[in-house]
Amino acid sequence: MPDVDTTAQSTDTQSLLNDNGSNDSGDFESIAIPDTFRESPIGKYKTVGELSRGYGEAQKLIGAKGVIVPGEKADPKELDKFYNTIGRPEKPDGYKLTPVENLHQTLKANPDLDKNFKTMMHKHGLTQKQAAGLYTDWINGLSTGLTKHDEKTVTDRQAAEAALRQEWGADYDRNINKVKSVIDKFGGNGARDAFGELGNNPAVLKTLANISKNFAEDEFVQGDNVVPAEVSEAQKKLKDIMDDKAHPYWLKSKGHDDAVVEVQRLQEIVTPNERKPRE
Repeated sequence: MPDVDTTAQSTDTQSLLNDNGSNDSGDFESIAIPDTFRESPIGKYKTVGELSRGYGEAQKLIGAKGVIVPGEKADPKELDKFYNTIGRPEKPDGYKLTPVENLHQTLKANPDLDKNFKTMMHKHGLTQKQAAGLYTDWINGLSTGLTKHDEKTVTDRQAAEAALRQEWGADYDRNINKVKSVIDKFGGNGARDAFGELGNNPAVLKTLANISKNFAEDEFVQGDNVVPAEVSEAQKKLKDIMDDKAHPYWLKSKGHDDAVVEVQRLQEIVTPNERKPRE
């Protein structure tokens, strides 16, 4: 085996490194990157030390399966490939979500809720494990919030009732019935339910009670039926005419024709669907 002049090789290597800008102390990290690499990916590093540290940081971006995390400007296809590689199902319905027990009634057996959740998780690239954990925490939090809201609604209603009972005293039940009559008359079926939480607001209840009270004072409320002022007035005038046999309406004398027209007008107000004038 021929002899190898290692001294010459060591000298040549040291000379090469020195020629490329390293110092004479033998500090490897201080060796400069040759100018011939300036246009390459490692050209942004000035020394071997910087290159080494930069490479170490780059390794942190490499996933467990050898996938590089896409940058901010990555296209959708690149992102989809990355998400699927790290554990995201290929399609939203691929997520397996464990049903959560003791949920609020409105959240039970709600396919649309789960479907929308899966779509959102898939869009943002969550893995199966991440989505399942987040779903449990999210649905539990939502259920707790709805339960507390229901409890507050009951508490507010009880507080409103207690305040009005104290203010109205013995008139409480009568005032509440008037409020219900006003709402049913002008709002129709389901109007009370449409009031929702407003129905627990003392200010709203007192306003409606005052409205019904004003109707009652003008005799626009008869029993449980609310009668508009115009109709009530027409009813009274029509009754007066019908009861007064000396009225021109009943006599073939001067003013009879005008009286017939007036009665017809009043009848149209009282019974708009039964316009049958008296001949």
